[in-house]
Amino acid sequence: MLAVLQHALLSPQLHFSDIQTFRQQFMLGSQHYSNAVNAVYLGAQSATPGMAFLAGYQNAIRCLDVNCPSDELAAFCVSEKGVKKPWDMATQLSSQGAHKVLDGQKGYVMLMPNELDRLYVVAKNEEGQLCCVYLPSNSLGVSATEPLKAPFVEDIPHSGVSFDQVEISPEKLLDIDGHQQANKPFRYWEDVHVALAMLGWVLREQIESGKSLQELSGDIQMIEQLNESFEESPDYYTLGSIALLDQCHEMMDVGSKNVSESAQKLWMKDRLLLQMGQKIRHLVRAKLTR
Repeated sequence: MLAVLQHALLSPQLHFSDIQTFRQQFMLGSQHYSNAVNAVYLGAQSATPGMAFLAGYQNAIRCLDVNCPSDELAAFCVSEKGVKKPWDMATQLSSQGAHKVLDGQKGYVMLMPNELDRLYVVAKNEEGQLCCVYLPSNSLGVSATEPLKAPFVEDIPHSGVSFDQVEISPEKLLDIDGHQQANKPFRYWEDVHVALAMLGWVLREQIESGKSLQELSGDIQMIEQLNESFEESPDYYTLGSIALLDQCHEMMDVGSKNVSESAQKLWMKDRLLLQMGQKIRHLVRAKLTR
């Protein structure tokens, strides 16, 4: 992991204004590293927590679909305005001749409308079960809408998305349960990969402020532990991974006190994103300890 971080730290910082460089670095990392290590690699190159989030998020999507091309940026579309339970979502996948069609709206889609290549969408099929389909973001019948408001990662654009009779060919329907194998585990994949990328960002910011890699050995060890934990349990949370994620977030809060004033302001705003995962971990911990 140390070699990966050293390589990343020698690279220019990644800004959204140069998203093409991010694409190139993502492809490069995907060729050499696992999804988890690639999240660290890109996170340590990120200029903002928002870019680190994007790095973690893109690698988490590759856990959903290992065949998602590394030269495409993708989004996982679940949230709908006013819907709290997955089974209440209104987005529908219905049959129309030899094909299926997708109708509905999703409220928060990263990189929509101009920098997104592929959408993964959780919808309800005709049997009332949740499924997951993928499609190009420029498909006929796909359009951007007003997004759900979020007080973080403001440097990364997002939008809502509407689907109007979007044709879905059979090969674009993933052979998985839309909740048990997509929506539910994605929370875990995103939690881990975003934490790894954010740890990389906080580490770089501390170095920019005068810390040495030797002084940050505890941070590096925490990154290695979270990576190893994910390798041991890649599908869903364990009590051990939950405890480790909580420790990672505490370490980032401590580390954020050693960064520049501008970086600290970004962190104080964007750390709210991590707190959303904290609520999920609390619920999962309660279930695992019953």
